[in-house]
Amino acid sequence: MGHSIGDHAYGECGIEFLLVDRAGTRQRVRRFRADVRLLMDHPEVYRDGDNTRLIPVSSISNSVLAIGAQHAASEPESYALALAERFLSATTRVRTADVRLTSSEFSPLLSDPPTTPAQHFSAPARHQDHVHLTLPRHGEPAVRSGLLNMELFATGGATFTGFARDAYTTTQAVTDRVFGARMNVTWRHAGTGTDHRQCRARAEQAVVKAFGEHTSRSSQHTFHHLGAAVLDACPEVAEVRVEGAHLTRGLVDLAPFGVANESRVYTATDHQQSTVTVTIHRTAPENQGPRKGTV
Repeated sequence: MGHSIGDHAYGECGIEFLLVDRAGTRQRVRRFRADVRLLMDHPEVYRDGDNTRLIPVSSISNSVLAIGAQHAASEPESYALALAERFLSATTRVRTADVRLTSSEFSPLLSDPPTTPAQHFSAPARHQDHVHLTLPRHGEPAVRSGLLNMELFATGGATFTGFARDAYTTTQAVTDRVFGARMNVTWRHAGTGTDHRQCRARAEQAVVKAFGEHTSRSSQHTFHHLGAAVLDACPEVAEVRVEGAHLTRGLVDLAPFGVANESRVYTATDHQQSTVTVTIHRTAPENQGPRKGTV
């Protein structure tokens, strides 16, 4: 019985580095992680051990850094596209370039105006900006952008009631609970020519505002509400995916120490988490088909 080689790919992940944008009066520092996967057309490497057309993975990581030098001021989407185009042009054996970039921005320690050429920053403390871009040799790029590891917390007001019960249910109904969530919010654009920086800023603002004005009935209820808020704030977005975990924050029992815990001390261990995922699509206007030119 014979056999044949199907899809095959290789790449480099966990490429970490800093990009410093020195172009403006206010400098910008970002920490990046790049993961690159190349879907190839070189079965002879696997079948025969023939490395004639195999580019070493060190070339991949070196390309990430070299192209990064030209994109210190770019948004992750533009940088990812430049990387994908580079990998496709490097060899005809690459069928599809798959690039994931995650960046976190350092916060400037502001002096107004800066008094020296050197400027100072504190380490990232907020969520991470993210892009996942795939570029086939014969096709258009598919782009998903987003915000990773957003953590939000409410000190009360959330409820969880009316849920189904089975033989193993121990959860009690709650009408005023603290609510914490850590989530990734990602979206697909409805077309090209998007100002990704402005879109990301509006999406972040929409999530934060929606969370602050929302009364949570469940994690599922909240995640849908936040995704819908991004669609409302960003008309250039076709769909939003919200996935993450409800972070259990229970009151610590301090009674053994003779201390009353008046809703002040909560557990914060996250080794066991619930998981929730929801994708919200923008619906086409009535009597109108789906929009063309989506990526």
